[in-house]
Amino acid sequence: MYTRLAILLLSLFLGMGNAYAATAQEVDQRLDFLFGSHQKYQDFLGELQQAVAAKDKAKVATMIAYPLEVGLKGKAKTYRTAAMLKKHYGSVFTPDLSRVIIAQKYEDLFARDQGVMVGDSGQLWFSEVCQDKACHNTRVLITRINQ
Repeated sequence: MYTRLAILLLSLFLGMGNAYAATAQEVDQRLDFLFGSHQKYQDFLGELQQAVAAKDKAKVATMIAYPLEVGLKGKAKTYRTAAMLKKHYGSVFTPDLSRVIIAQKYEDLFARDQGVMVGDSGQLWFSEVCQDKACHNTRVLITRINQ
């Protein structure tokens, strides 16, 4: 009897996790609400995942808002240029961070007014960034990395 009860409770517990999982449509709606559009964020994530998987330092470097602050083991380091980032690419885009980025599912993204979070611990954030003083031109870019 206890075995059946344990199995029932375990199946209920495991089923509850699925009840709280977001769908791609729910993420679309949240991004549309927060930023006016979800497509550029969805596209950005896909491009970033491809670039990181290919270890394309040059492409990744163009996907960053500079200066970029990187939290490394409790200390912050600032990368001011793409050249500086490319030179230190391996210490920023570590194998662990790369795995997190590549494994990120769109429907598991967390988003708030400050941007979109990749990873369970906020290892990487991206958001729309103004490209001119009037903010007529914007681009989705990486805005923060935490390790």
